[in-house]
Amino acid sequence: MPAMLPCWRLCKHGPRVPAKHTARQTMDVQQPTSPSESGPGAPEKSSGRKLRSGLTLPALITVLLLAGGGLAYYAWLGLNERLVQATTERQSLADDIATIDESTEFLGFKEELQQQITALEQQVMGLSKQVKQQADQQENTRGFVQQSLASVNRSQLEWGLNETLYILHLASHRLLIERDIPGTIVALGIASTRLHELNDPRLLPVRESISRQIQKLKTVPDPDWVGISLQLNNLLDRIRQDSVNAKPTPSQRPEPRQPDPQESKQNLWQELTGQVRDVIDDSITITRKASPSNLSAKHRGGTQTHEFLQARLLSAKYALASRDSQGYHHELESALTWLETSAPPNNRSELADELGTLNTVNLEPELPDISEPSILLAELLESIESR
Repeated sequence: MPAMLPCWRLCKHGPRVPAKHTARQTMDVQQPTSPSESGPGAPEKSSGRKLRSGLTLPALITVLLLAGGGLAYYAWLGLNERLVQATTERQSLADDIATIDESTEFLGFKEELQQQITALEQQVMGLSKQVKQQADQQENTRGFVQQSLASVNRSQLEWGLNETLYILHLASHRLLIERDIPGTIVALGIASTRLHELNDPRLLPVRESISRQIQKLKTVPDPDWVGISLQLNNLLDRIRQDSVNAKPTPSQRPEPRQPDPQESKQNLWQELTGQVRDVIDDSITITRKASPSNLSAKHRGGTQTHEFLQARLLSAKYALASRDSQGYHHELESALTWLETSAPPNNRSELADELGTLNTVNLEPELPDISEPSILLAELLESIESR
């Protein structure tokens, strides 16, 4: 309201002017008016001016009052808004003060949540790895399915070439692992026949290579496994028969004589020494591929020599059945060495000759390389499938 007083005073008294202008106006007012101005119409003009000034003053006062009320209402709204904001801040501050005592529990809860979040992250990483593995497996499965479809949708020529390639692999297996030369020749012949049935001129180089491999295999000496085994059986029968014939008959045994005490001690010592030597020599039959002991060769009789030869020939026969060339030759060499040192002279030369002949047999001849046909056929098959 004090702000409105200057405006009201301005409207009531008018604008202030300097003193000299006021004095001049006073002098003008005091001058006598003209007859026309002081005539009968002068009171009407003054009354109209008074009426207009009386209406303007209340209107101005009303406008000023409304403006002041609006400003006061606007100020009241601002104060009310500040009061609400201050109340909110006070409540927030009170809540913060109330939660200070619960900070320890809050930190524990926060740590627990952090641990749970870490565990969830680890689970997510594990699941991501599993998803990646599943994707890789699906990719591998997709490739396998595509390969299977390509294999199933082969032409008749491609099927025939794959079949022949498999037969060539079987032939190489029989030769390198089983050392079956006749079986390898048969497999190569079947492969050549199958290529002939396909009737494709591009297969002629493969058939020529198969023919060359068959000729190579025919020149390789194939050991007569059955014949060698039969010869070993014949030698075993002969040694058993010689052992039976070497045993003395009851009529040929000398009559016992009265033992001499000195002689008995000497015989007992010799018997003990002989038993020790027998134990050492018998270890040859237990340990395979050990060098034969010749310590008591000259003290052994014909029966023990026959038993040792039988053991060596039986071991050689077992090595022959298992296609063990090294073991076979080792057993025969042991038997030959034993014959040279302990066998009677009348049987030594004949047995030694037969064992020497068997020992010269090469059970593992050098095998040729027959992989050329399979390589040529694989290259041809790859060129056909890539089209």
